[in-house]
Amino acid sequence: MAAEQSGQGAEGEDSTPWMRLAARAIALAMACFQLYTAFTVTFSPMIQRSVHLAFALSLLFLITPARELPRVADLALRWILAAAGVAVTVYAAVEFTNPGIFRVIDPTWLDIAGGTILLLLLLEATRRTAGPSLAIIALAFVVYAVFGASLPGFLGHPGFEYTAIIASLYIRLEGIFGTATGASATYVYVFVLFGAVMMRMGGGEFFIDLARALIGTSRGSAAKVSVFASALFATITGTGPANAAAVGVVTIPTMIRSGYAPRIAAALEAAASVGGQITPPIMGASAFIMADLLGVPYYEVAKAAFIPAVLYFVSLFFTADLEAARSGLKGTPRAELPRLSDTLRKGWHFLVPVGVLVYYLAIVQVSPGRAGAYAAAAFVPVWMLREWVVQRRVVWRPILDALEEASRGAVMIAAACAIIGVVMNITDLTGLGLKFTSLILGYSGGSLFVLLLLTAVAAILLGTGLPTTATYLIVAILVAPALAKMGVPLLAAHLFVFYFGVISDLTPPTAVSCYVAAGIAGDSGMRVSFAATRIALPALVVPFMFVYSPELLLQGSFVDVMMVMVPTLLGLLAVSVALIGWMSGPLAPWQRVAALAAGVLLIFPGWESNVAAAALLLAAWLPSRLRARGAG
Repeated sequence: MAAEQSGQGAEGEDSTPWMRLAARAIALAMACFQLYTAFTVTFSPMIQRSVHLAFALSLLFLITPARELPRVADLALRWILAAAGVAVTVYAAVEFTNPGIFRVIDPTWLDIAGGTILLLLLLEATRRTAGPSLAIIALAFVVYAVFGASLPGFLGHPGFEYTAIIASLYIRLEGIFGTATGASATYVYVFVLFGAVMMRMGGGEFFIDLARALIGTSRGSAAKVSVFASALFATITGTGPANAAAVGVVTIPTMIRSGYAPRIAAALEAAASVGGQITPPIMGASAFIMADLLGVPYYEVAKAAFIPAVLYFVSLFFTADLEAARSGLKGTPRAELPRLSDTLRKGWHFLVPVGVLVYYLAIVQVSPGRAGAYAAAAFVPVWMLREWVVQRRVVWRPILDALEEASRGAVMIAAACAIIGVVMNITDLTGLGLKFTSLILGYSGGSLFVLLLLTAVAAILLGTGLPTTATYLIVAILVAPALAKMGVPLLAAHLFVFYFGVISDLTPPTAVSCYVAAGIAGDSGMRVSFAATRIALPALVVPFMFVYSPELLLQGSFVDVMMVMVPTLLGLLAVSVALIGWMSGPLAPWQRVAALAAGVLLIFPGWESNVAAAALLLAAWLPSRLRARGAG
């Protein structure tokens, strides 16, 4: 999650020593504020969210230069924008904690000026960190709210004065300071910090060594270690690019040395790393917002996402194994691998915070922010004690660096959440959400499968230019209600949207994880993106399966869940076989088509489709098995 941002956090030589000092001070102060409210009781929503946004905007502008300006002008502008961000958010905290209905109906000129400035600041902050796409979309929604009354027919609305729009965005808790910003201010930051602490203390090396010790001897072990290590890593980071950078620097060169082409090695790592956003206990920022939108505990979202996350990585495991079999790749000799006992002895302390987090989320069921704070607090003294025992020293610098890194990592998420609040507010204000729901239901022709396909395509297309959080929220507010009207449970509908928003991180042209992995492999980011999308194709079956089979979201008894899991795993294997073209030997085109048809049939629950799929898969497997025996 920490690296869902674009990575422009290091201002380097584009700033002055005073600016770097100010940025560090703000980052550490932000960390203190967030931890204080996580451990104790959060302030009222307006104060909590506005102070969070004040820290985020001031830090963001200090560390992100506008490279199109001369250096002197840019430095001056960054100070001005940072100060303006603090002014308009602190004004909101003071004036709007209990504004009353009349303040919204009859705002002062200072309210309108402050709201306009904050809107412009958020548009610029989003442009600097997430690119122009999200800023343009938000601006288009504002323009629609102002001028939409002039549009004919379906798109028209009753019309709103500019002052009413700004008052709704700035004063109410349904706009800029709405649900998305609330999740960023209370949950997301703490989990960004948790990942930063684990990374700074060496958690990445431990999880990679653990994966190598467990499965390093199997065929194609380099790729499988990449998938498994990324899955382990995903439990603490909730992000794709961070996984690709931390795990890929080890796994990608290892895969290349073992025989994988650089493009395939980078694509496998990118596809595995993206799974970080859908893997409990720490998922992407969107999952926390989803819990707020649905009004359910975050634990319920994480629990429902558990099996789909496992299935995602299993599908990549199938693909890696079949690719290794087709290429004749072997495993790594045991003598060259770390021993499991040694790995656990050296890194057992990294399992402590994960256990604490799961305990407080699942057993005690405190708020996610407090659970994350407890987990981080439990880890730091354990790590310091181990450092003292092993090296006879106490080091404070990594802790301070983790606090600063967390604040820098959270600012893009905070800006994106606030600007998405604009989109959500205007969608509600103008009735656009209801209109869009009716429109997409009409296009689906009453078919749930067609509606799911339209939703998946919308999420993937939007995701090519937007961060995952923005993609999820826009599609969720516009399309999820249509899925609910077709009988899909709200949690399943939102997870479906979320899943494809995450997958869109692999699709060109803005696949950040793919570009990170490509840089390590020395290949083209665009080529890696296309390859990663192909590798992840079997995983695209999973969200369709959990919509038709809610048991995959842990809804039902253990027996019910297992009865659905078996055909689901068979379906993933079938699609992987069709993709790679190998099953006990090379497959003819008709065999690959049969395997793909089997995978599609297994999306729909029922013994008839399961039997037909099993027959097709058997028909595809048997000839290649007989050929392999004959050749042997």
